[in-house]
This record gives sequence, C-alpha cells and structure tokens, in this order.
Amino acid sequence: MLADYRSFIERPTSPLERGCTTKLAYTSRREARTRSRHGRHADGSLQAYHCRYCGGWHLGHRRGAFVSR
Repeated sequence: MLADYRSFIERPTSPLERGCTTKLAYTSRREARTRSRHGRHADGSLQAYHCRYCGGWHLGHRRGAFVSR
C-alpha cells in the first residue's frame, strides 16, 4: 500500500495539480474553514482556497507567510 501511494505521489505532474491531489478536498469553504480551526493549526495559519483542478476547497498556508515554531 505504501508503494502504491509513493508511486502515485512521485508521478510526473504539474506543481499545481500535485498540490491538489495530495490534499483533502472539502465541499464548501465553510467546511474547509471549520476544519482549519482544529488540530495543530488552530492558530488560524491555514486558509481555505478554491481549487481550479477539482472544484473543491483545500487548506494551505497564506502565500509569503512563514510560521516559525
């Protein structure tokens, strides 16, 4: 199973498409924002954005934002 996942992740794709296929997709912005407030990113460091590839919503760090720990 790990080998299947690794071959899926390492296949040649564009950087934008890869960002889509390796993230969870949410059906709405509200759902994504609700999930962004849970777990280790409860500080609001993740933002919801609409994906042009799958039409869903993903979570990602704001561009240019660096979170130091």
